[in-house]
Amino acid sequence: MALRDLLLFATLLASIPVVLYRPWIGFLLWYWIALMSPHRLTWGFMYDFPVAVLVASVTLMGLILARDRRPIPASPEIFLICAMAVWFTLTTYLAWVPTAAWNYWEQFMKILLFTLLTPMLIHGRRRVEWLMIVVAVSIGFYGIKGGVFTLATGGQSHVLGPPRSFIAGNTNLGLALVMTLPLILVLARQATQGRLACLPDSLWLRLAGWGGYGAFWLTGLATLFTFSRGAMVGMATIAPWVFLKLRRKLALILIAVLAVGVIGVTVPDRLVQRVEALQGYQEDGSAMSRLQAWSVAWNIARENPLTGAGFRLSGMGDERWLSYDTTTLEGWWPQRARAAHSNYFQVLGEHGFAGLGLYLALLATVILCLFRLARQARKRPDTVWISEYAWALLVGAVGYAVAGAFLDMAYFTLFYAFVALTLILRREYRTALEDRTAPADAPAPAGRQSPQQPATTVPAWPGRAAGERSEAP
Repeated sequence: MALRDLLLFATLLASIPVVLYRPWIGFLLWYWIALMSPHRLTWGFMYDFPVAVLVASVTLMGLILARDRRPIPASPEIFLICAMAVWFTLTTYLAWVPTAAWNYWEQFMKILLFTLLTPMLIHGRRRVEWLMIVVAVSIGFYGIKGGVFTLATGGQSHVLGPPRSFIAGNTNLGLALVMTLPLILVLARQATQGRLACLPDSLWLRLAGWGGYGAFWLTGLATLFTFSRGAMVGMATIAPWVFLKLRRKLALILIAVLAVGVIGVTVPDRLVQRVEALQGYQEDGSAMSRLQAWSVAWNIARENPLTGAGFRLSGMGDERWLSYDTTTLEGWWPQRARAAHSNYFQVLGEHGFAGLGLYLALLATVILCLFRLARQARKRPDTVWISEYAWALLVGAVGYAVAGAFLDMAYFTLFYAFVALTLILRREYRTALEDRTAPADAPAPAGRQSPQQPATTVPAWPGRAAGERSEAP
């Protein structure tokens, strides 16, 4: 048995009593397994071991026994998630490829379940930051690995994720890296400034923060060298936001000018070719195949506007698939692997216009909430941390929304982790408002400690009377 298998098995075995005693740690483990897929980095018995099932089962047992759980926050996102669960179950019941559809339905329902349950035990800044770190490390690991690989090979090969995982392909990994890049930057800054509540300020923490900056640049490099054009579009979308967030912008510009103009650093030819293919897409077979996939999804939805074809519509036979193609690319798919090539056409073809409406509503609601949190929470010293993390999730979600137009990752665990974190951050912000505006002698709400200082000692916001509340997002 390989050492990696034994190490992973021992880690999971040792975590069982910890999760039963502190079930919130179980959610950290579940997201680590779901996002990083560490078992896919082994070569022995752990490769196909049901690690996610084991961690999920123990976590749910701990959740039942937990005394510090909070109710699921009432919000539009919760309603939309429940509506998606119901509607997608109906479309699966009517699916054209039933066996494959039910298998995928089971996976997606687990993701939605943990999205709903995570806010019950992840509360308070310390736990929130641990979950942020787990998300960033789980995906950032492949960013560091891919960045080092790119430097070692001169950028001549694809950067790939772990096999048989959500991020196995270069396009899927590229999208995950785009979404995680802003979070890595924010965590690195928090660490170098000693502002992580989950870890004590120390020299080691600040050194880890500088290492986080290195991980940020390696992840950005790895994203480009996935050679995913969807990821490149996503990077181009978030790059201005990230650049404005960076410090020492002038130094970065001077370094870039020095590297290109003086040293003569050039972009590898293969990367240039992939970028040029974005302009000459008519001559690129992969790009044109997207048009065929979108045509098929659109025509299926027109014929079945409410329910679509159910999960895994790409599993239908070649003849039936091509019968819905109205492009001039007849005969492509019998020789090519099928994919929806778009989050939006994926949901449209599989769950109809109703399913697409629910998905778009969830995406829009999350982005709007994060935007409001990033803007409002920065006005108060005690909620600046919420603003920082909301900004990171917002930029990542925008990258997901844009790049997702060219990649089929509608059921990606990372996006639904962002949904759960959005719910949590909004509740933390509302809690901060309630604690600051509550009278000094008022009893603390159930499950929370009383504020350490009376609200009367807190200065009012600019242009607002003392004690006046603002509407939380």
